[in-house]
Amino acid sequence: MSNTCLLPVVIGGVLLLSAGECSSQLAAGDRDTLVAIRKGWGNPRRLASWDPDSASDHCSWDGVTCSDGGGGGRVVTELSLSDMKLTWTLPAAMCDFVNLTRLDLSNTGLPGTFPGATLYRCSQLRFLDLANNTLHGALPRDIGNLSPVMEHLNLSWNCFSGAVPPGVAALPALKSLHLNSNRFTGVYPAAEIGKLAGLECLTLADNAFAPAPVPVAFAKLTKLTYLWMSDMSIIGEIPEALSSLTELTLLDLSSNNLTGAIPAWVWRHEKLEYLYLKNNTLTGELPRTVTAVNLIDIDLSANLLRGEMSEDFGNLRNLTLLSLSQNNLTGTIPASIGLLAKLSDIWLDDNNLFGELPPNLGKHSPINSIIIANNNLSGPLPEMLCANGKLNYVIAFNNNFSGNLPANLGDCVMLIYLMLNNNRFSGDFPEKIWLIPKLNTVTIQNNDFTGALPAVISPNIQWIEMGNNMFSGSIPRTAIGLLVFTAENNQLDGELPADMSKLANLIELKVPDNRITGPIPASIKLLLNLKSLNLSGNQLIGAIS
Repeated sequence: MSNTCLLPVVIGGVLLLSAGECSSQLAAGDRDTLVAIRKGWGNPRRLASWDPDSASDHCSWDGVTCSDGGGGGRVVTELSLSDMKLTWTLPAAMCDFVNLTRLDLSNTGLPGTFPGATLYRCSQLRFLDLANNTLHGALPRDIGNLSPVMEHLNLSWNCFSGAVPPGVAALPALKSLHLNSNRFTGVYPAAEIGKLAGLECLTLADNAFAPAPVPVAFAKLTKLTYLWMSDMSIIGEIPEALSSLTELTLLDLSSNNLTGAIPAWVWRHEKLEYLYLKNNTLTGELPRTVTAVNLIDIDLSANLLRGEMSEDFGNLRNLTLLSLSQNNLTGTIPASIGLLAKLSDIWLDDNNLFGELPPNLGKHSPINSIIIANNNLSGPLPEMLCANGKLNYVIAFNNNFSGNLPANLGDCVMLIYLMLNNNRFSGDFPEKIWLIPKLNTVTIQNNDFTGALPAVISPNIQWIEMGNNMFSGSIPRTAIGLLVFTAENNQLDGELPADMSKLANLIELKVPDNRITGPIPASIKLLLNLKSLNLSGNQLIGAIS
């Protein structure tokens, strides 16, 4: 069998190249284009591999993806160069790639204005990511001249300003449009965006748009899974019409000026996973019926919501965050909350909640933080609160809690903040807590704790407020990280540390009305950062020199 080769053909004096030759020429041209781009960017280190002398196959170069161009040749189809640092604008050669479908220049510091003149030549581009750069100025009116097959356009986290032109919605194939976190003003083209029938992801958040309601036109975006519109001056109520967005997994309307009640459809949504409505002026009561069982995060904090928490919250088996802080909620915390196996963070502070915490809280779930300050909660802290060893924050001040602290709280090695002041706790404070390696802040003043304060505490503790208890022991001898130590009206005894230099970072030291004796050490003058000192009501002798 003889080998058959494709040869050039001459028709009418015109040389027609075979498919193989065409492809190889395209490949060679792509290699030359990559070299030109590298030079246009000042030969950055990240592109050191873009050197034909050291690697002839340009498809192996950093950030370059090639595909079969037919005839055995391979052509550049993707450039993924995120996280490199650029100080030059987009080279004109960028769109000399005939087959380029994906361009990712996110987080590169790319400067200048929107490089439309260059990008409009990328006729096959489907994915363009210019997020997290320093691009500025107005988007051009003719931005709709980007590739007609564009599916993903990400311009977020830049410094674009002015109005968003309607042209951004003139790309019929768009599936995701990211314009968040810029300096856009005025009115955005809601009606035009509402016609992008294939849109799945839309982010407009964190822009200074003119106050306006949530566009009812967005109700036509029935494929939308991700809608992020926080901090963009939205007014009015959450439209009932958005119930048509049955594919939504994320709805974020936080930090706006929304009013009215949360629509019932939100709590019935079968696919919703992330619900963020914090920092608005929403009113009405929490729902009695919640069937949106796929919810993972709920954040309704800083609103004007009323009513009680439904037992149905205990049916949200995927829930990791429950944040209802800073509302006007009443009633008790449902016991079913303590059975949620994935619950990590529960933030209910600044409400009017009463009763005891769910007794099983922490037993079945990896609790990371519990923030329940400024309520009327009572009873003890749950014995199993730190059963999974993940607990970082216990912030429960200004309540009516009582009883002993769980003994195993001292084994909670991840604990950072323990804030229990202004309650009615009693009994011995677990001494092991003072040695927790990551512990930063302990505020336990105005309780009835007893126990001894050890001479050595965790070096990472910066803040201790323990006044108005019945602690014994002495001021720690070594606490190099300590900034604030207040322990008024306790039963501390012994002498002040002879070498105060081991407390060198103190800015506040207040221990009045204790039983401290002996001389005031001369080394106290080594506390050069000290702003406030109160040693009154003790049995000290000498003077501060």
